[in-house]
Amino acid sequence: MMSQDVVKRSSVKRWWISAVIVFALGMTLALIGVQRDQNLIADLVRTPSGCESTVNISVAGRYYLYVETKGTIGDIGPCNSEVRSYEFDSAPQVAVTLRTSSGEDVDLRPNDLIEYDGPDFAGQSIVTFMISEPGNFVVNMQSVQADAVIAIGQNASMMDGALLVSGASLVLVALALLIVAIIATRSSRRAHRGDATSARSEVFVTYDNTSRQTTSQETTDRWAPPRPEDRAGQ
Repeated sequence: MMSQDVVKRSSVKRWWISAVIVFALGMTLALIGVQRDQNLIADLVRTPSGCESTVNISVAGRYYLYVETKGTIGDIGPCNSEVRSYEFDSAPQVAVTLRTSSGEDVDLRPNDLIEYDGPDFAGQSIVTFMISEPGNFVVNMQSVQADAVIAIGQNASMMDGALLVSGASLVLVALALLIVAIIATRSSRRAHRGDATSARSEVFVTYDNTSRQTTSQETTDRWAPPRPEDRAGQ
């Protein structure tokens, strides 16, 4: 039958293994989520100031227009015929219109709640709009900042990705398991030290008194008191 000490050590070991596995899984999901977010940000459609661009939106849903403070825009034709980078201390002021291919204005509603800040791009939403029917849309942006660039796409917040959120949650769970493992380890060590101390205090030493008793008997026989008849003879 397994001893109680072995059971405690096995339990502590399981806590440590669980913490390590959950932490590794959480970090893996978080890193995958960050990479997917980076790809989503890089895939946003960008257009510079003074340019009227046609954007194809193939999926219905909610979209955002972002003003970027850092990034790179490629060759998109006459509006921007070469790859260039841009960076601003604060977001440029812009005026944006969005129309359907038939010329109808799309309802743009102010929204500054979504932002992203990655190694290559940084931006913040200025408006949001709903697309019920996919198709081609014409976007026009004007700004006093000649280098200003806007981006169009879905929610690009790096904090809203499901994988990133799940990974971060698992990392927090792993930290909690790690704390439990540390507490369990310390408790096990204290219990082990207490058992060792009790074992030392209960040591019994037995002495062999046979030789002493024999010697005592011999001494008693040698020094026996005089008998009454011996005294009478005296």
